[in-house]
Parts: sequence; C-alpha cells; structure tokens
Amino acid sequence: LLYQIITKRTIEVYNVRPVNAPDLSSFVNDMEFNLTTVSSMTCSHLRGLGTLMSGTPGFIDYRILPLSKFVDANCFNTSLGPRVTLRCNGCHVIKDSYFISWQFVDLPNEPATAVGFLFNITAKRPGDTKHTSFVSGTLASQDSTNQTATFRGVNGNIFKIHLVPRIYRKVHDLKLIQPLFREFVPGSNVVEASQLQSSLQNPADGLINMTLYISFLSDFIVEVDNANIIGP
Repeated sequence: LLYQIITKRTIEVYNVRPVNAPDLSSFVNDMEFNLTTVSSMTCSHLRGLGTLMSGTPGFIDYRILPLSKFVDANCFNTSLGPRVTLRCNGCHVIKDSYFISWQFVDLPNEPATAVGFLFNITAKRPGDTKHTSFVSGTLASQDSTNQTATFRGVNGNIFKIHLVPRIYRKVHDLKLIQPLFREFVPGSNVVEASQLQSSLQNPADGLINMTLYISFLSDFIVEVDNANIIGP
C-alpha cells in the first residue's frame, strides 16, 4: 500500500496554450506513415501514388503538388499485404490540411480485394532513438451480424489523422508532433458471397480507392508536465 501511494504522488498534467509562429518553427520531427492493406495483393496492384493535395477543394487555396517534394513514398510487400510507407525527414508543423490518394487495381486473375487495414504513424526528433510519439491500430468493417466485409469498389476509404504539437517539459522540453487517429470512413465493400461474386465480374468495381487525410492542429500547443498531487 505504501508503494502504491508513493508511485501515485505525481500525475501527468496537460496544459493547452495558443501558438505563435516561432513556436511552430521550432518543431522539427522525422515522421513515418505506414498503411497496410490486409489482402492477398502485392505492390503490383498499386497505382496513382504520386501527388499531394492541400487546402480545400473548390477554394483558392487548393493545390495539387508532386508528392516527392514532401515525402519519400514506397510500397513494400508483406505477409499481410502491400504496405504503403510515407517518410518525411525534418518535417515542420504547417497550418494546412493534406490529402494523399492512391489505388489498388485488378490484375489478370488477381482481383483488388481487402479485408482490412493496419496503420502505424510515428514521429521523433531527428537522431533521437529514445523518444517516439506514435499511434497504431487495425481497421475493418462489419455489418449488423458481425460479418467481415470485403473492400472493393469506387467509393474511397478515408483515413483521417490529426497532428498535434506537444512539449514534454519533464524531458528537457522535448518537442514532438503527436499523431492522433480521428476517423475511418469505409469505402465500397460487400458482405455476402453473392455480392462479392457479382463485384468480381464487374470491371467498374475493380479497384480499392485510398485517401490519407492529414490535418495539423496548429492553433495551440499541448504542454505535458508532472504535478505533485499529495504535497512536497
């Protein structure tokens, strides 16, 4: 009991404060986005990974830019399916939102189908191997009878990620960009075997659309510190 009291003398306290430009410019992290499409597909099915869209579609700030100017994009074949990896070295916090899209398409005798997705996003200071900020998880779609869906078709799968600047006061003012998983909007999918068979025979359904939506929540900074809850 005494040990439990001693270990609970401090708690982690989060303080949110408005941000200014010098604050944001001091956040520099190496970031990596990994998204695995759980399937029997390979990277040979991948198409369209080459552009980055920023701003709001239909507004003056909307831009389409080469993805290679911002990140190194690669695809790796894994035992669970193709993994798309986006690496950004020396990333800065920017007041903007970004969209990165790609597709998996049918190949002869190798249809574009998937049963779920794995994601893992990390951020760390350049050269720092001890402190990493990350978020990871598994995503799938089920109907009311808990049957797992098969992803296939025109409507896109959207993965929404927020990035939040954090300062860890107790770790020598360590500055990390914290990735937060916000939402998964599932795209076209089927549950019944008959629906899947029909989709496999329809060339218009022969793809899986993917969109990674990244939003920097850069209007504030979260300061993380420890506080004594019992007394000195």
